[in-house]
Amino acid sequence: MKKDHNDFQILKTVEADSSVSQRKLSSQMELNVASVNFALKRLIKKGFVTKEGENPRRVKYHITAEGLKEKTQLAYKFFDRNIPYYHEVRKDIESRIVKATDGKEISLAIYGASELSEIAYMVVSKMSWNFLGFYLEDSKITKEKILDYNFQNLDQLNGDQKFLLLLADKCSSDVLNDMGKKNIETLDLVGCNI
Repeated sequence: MKKDHNDFQILKTVEADSSVSQRKLSSQMELNVASVNFALKRLIKKGFVTKEGENPRRVKYHITAEGLKEKTQLAYKFFDRNIPYYHEVRKDIESRIVKATDGKEISLAIYGASELSEIAYMVVSKMSWNFLGFYLEDSKITKEKILDYNFQNLDQLNGDQKFLLLLADKCSSDVLNDMGKKNIETLDLVGCNI
């Protein structure tokens, strides 16, 4: 399984950047250079990657048509293995929301910019409850969007309207204290089994 993951990462990276060095691959994948070298040689031998040049500073790697097929098959394999896990996490988040709200439909907002934020949004949209948006502290807001939503400033939230803030990313104790002072209920999802 680790070999498949490494192969996928190398194929994906080589497809995006043919001039990537073994050292850079090593750093990205958190593997030693010798392991990356061995994996590249194996992928070349299988016909998934070709090597152009001999000078280590100028060598280029190109993914072949067979390599593209292999990358796709590995991606589907990972997806197949992880889909039951995803469903389990989704059900866990939904049951935690229902428990925190005593089953009463209220508005929901999400704190954070992570994969868990995206999963939480999928749960919220499936539940069809009112979604207020994604929030971060002002210093963390970028121009990037999440699922076509702009991030909003956390300071805009107040406890005037009843809603639940789903914490889908780690936040400081200052943020939690501020939410408590504003009478905003929170539900920590970071503790989910992810």
